[in-house]
Amino acid sequence: MRYSGPAGSDILIKAVKQAPMLAALREEPLARHELETRLDISKSTAHRNTKSLAERGLLKKSNGDFVLTEFGQAVADVVAAYEKEMDTTVRLAPVFESVSGIEPPCPIEAFANATVTSADRGDPFAPLARFVSLIRGSDSLRMFDSYAIAPTYIDEIHGRVLDGMRTIVVERPDVAEDIMENYPAKCVQLCASDFLEMRLHEGLPFGLVVLDDCIGIGVRGPDTGIPRAFVDTESNEAREWAETIFESYWNEAVHLKRFNPKALREALEASAQ
Repeated sequence: MRYSGPAGSDILIKAVKQAPMLAALREEPLARHELETRLDISKSTAHRNTKSLAERGLLKKSNGDFVLTEFGQAVADVVAAYEKEMDTTVRLAPVFESVSGIEPPCPIEAFANATVTSADRGDPFAPLARFVSLIRGSDSLRMFDSYAIAPTYIDEIHGRVLDGMRTIVVERPDVAEDIMENYPAKCVQLCASDFLEMRLHEGLPFGLVVLDDCIGIGVRGPDTGIPRAFVDTESNEAREWAETIFESYWNEAVHLKRFNPKALREALEASAQ
């Protein structure tokens, strides 16, 4: 049976509205009272909705249970895929604007199973905590624009670097200066380490982390400048993209020979020439 025009639109609207019922029947045939319990709906609502779906050829009665027709199964599959894609789109909302215009383009579909940690749910330190939990299990760290990820990352990675975690960072000059002013003693120790290398870049678009087993994107709030969300994934496609982006900015960045204010001034003067 083929549907088009208003009939097709009518089925689409009804299928989306009745997505929970289609999802339940997609798993197994169910009696009306089982649908009522499973979906927490009244008898009259269950009757009205099953009748509506049956009239559109999406389900039928079989041995006392409601079961999806072949057409209904196909529609239920489409609705389930739509819901998954919509959920991914909504969860990744903080990332879309940040990666807009980036070349090569961010493969958003590669983040379908990403973990999204947001500061919008009452815990402003949640993105930082997620980042810290990930670097604890990694022996290497490549990162740019750390303030979009972890404004206090020096506190968190200082010991790891001294213990031998290979750390390569691209920072905005103002961030590097702020770190040196606020963490002078730790900067001296890090400067003497062979495991930290830093470069400077004025135009970092968002925060990016490349760890042993995953990559992450950090997004700053446009008004506050503090981390708004951290999105991480183990996707190979996302990793290939992240490594390409990191190398691009790393190659453009100005080398910071020593992790101290004098070296910072020299690097900035050299880049201005």
